Amino acid sequence: MALAALPARAEECPAEPAILTLSDMVLAERAALPRLRARGVGAEAAYLKIRYGDLPAGAALDLARGLREAGVREAADLAGALEATHGGLDAVTAAGNPADLAVLLSTLRAIVLHGDGDRLLAAMAALPADRRETASPRIVTAMADRPDAEKAALAEAAGRHGLPFLQAGLIATQEDAAAWTAFAQSHPQKDRLADLARAWNWAPALAGRPALPRAETGDAAAEEMRRLLHTVWTAALLEPERDFLMTFVNQTGDVAAAGKAGAALAAAIEKGSIRRDGTFDAAWLLVYRTLRETFDDVPAMDGTLAVVPFTSARYPQASGGLSVRDVIDRLLAVEALSPYLQGSAGEPPAMPAELSEAFRAQWPLWVEIAGAVKASPLAAFAQDPEKALIAAELLHAAGESGRLADFILSVADTGTKTALATDFALRLDRGCAAYFHHRGEALLLAGQPIYRFDPAK
Repeated sequence: MALAALPARAEECPAEPAILTLSDMVLAERAALPRLRARGVGAEAAYLKIRYGDLPAGAALDLARGLREAGVREAADLAGALEATHGGLDAVTAAGNPADLAVLLSTLRAIVLHGDGDRLLAAMAALPADRRETASPRIVTAMADRPDAEKAALAEAAGRHGLPFLQAGLIATQEDAAAWTAFAQSHPQKDRLADLARAWNWAPALAGRPALPRAETGDAAAEEMRRLLHTVWTAALLEPERDFLMTFVNQTGDVAAAGKAGAALAAAIEKGSIRRDGTFDAAWLLVYRTLRETFDDVPAMDGTLAVVPFTSARYPQASGGLSVRDVIDRLLAVEALSPYLQGSAGEPPAMPAELSEAFRAQWPLWVEIAGAVKASPLAAFAQDPEKALIAAELLHAAGESGRLADFILSVADTGTKTALATDFALRLDRGCAAYFHHRGEALLLAGQPIYRFDPAK
């Protein structure tokens, strides 16, 4: 198989050397981890090495396939996306990919974008109904950021292959609202149309549009609730990385408070004060503070957030797991200490009033480590996983990506080291080319990566 070059990467950024250093370290040291843990790391690092390191196509394929053979999480999708990029559906099929193709977001995207979309849909049409239903939302998610013309062409092909559920999803996510109107007017089965509109009712939020029309309840309050909920959903889909606003709605039912927070978030993203392809830090703090201003009983609100678990590559090795409220504490601490770490404040700040009671006891340690980041060697912190996590967090806040990479490489425990390296390589990417950003990611992906090898424009 002749291997074409990968699409060109973005321009260099100051943190690029650190991204490559951390990615190389993960790939070099993951084999020293216990087998189960080793299977949890490596695919993201490999993708960053491929993209920032400009790996030749053959070397990239060898790297991804090696991780797939080792059973590494998400490596099947990385390898499949590369195979599809260089050889289409035939290359993916010939590779004997052990995973179910229908669940591989990046591979599905690459097959479509590199010219085999029609063949993919023909293969989908031959699947049992339940597997077709599994694959359809994943294709819509994978194509969420593509132009209307591409979605329309794929939707037309889906219609020809008897895949109305997929066809409707691709039409509902288009920027042009007229696309759904035309689809609805020409659809021969009105009962089926109602089912499709109900299933994809939320999808226009990806384009910032109102929900699809559906039968009204006759209850004005219920209709207003629907509208508000869609507005919150629209804002959460703009959010980078992860969301807790919709979880808050599900826990409390308070759509009005969430609506105010969502409106503030959408306005900040529109203004550019929060980057849609950045990290979630500023977005979460804005949402939290807006909710805090809205709620009369802040302790009850905090109590709700304290029981919502946080699952992510962020904050590895944290004792006992973290809740959403725990994460907000860490964001508050970093925000408060950043001016001191970056040199615009000469002294450490007072303890932020918004910190939870549970975190207040930790604040002196964060201040101590912040002082060390500014003036002292950090070797002692590299021996303690909990202190290493804080030191890495504060080096990142200081904007010192080179020192951050060097410190992580010095961490004694291999599990902590590889987890921190993965965490911060992903964060640094968000400040560079943002290869891991994807439209609607906070709700549609919840941390699942999409490995993009799109055709060069």
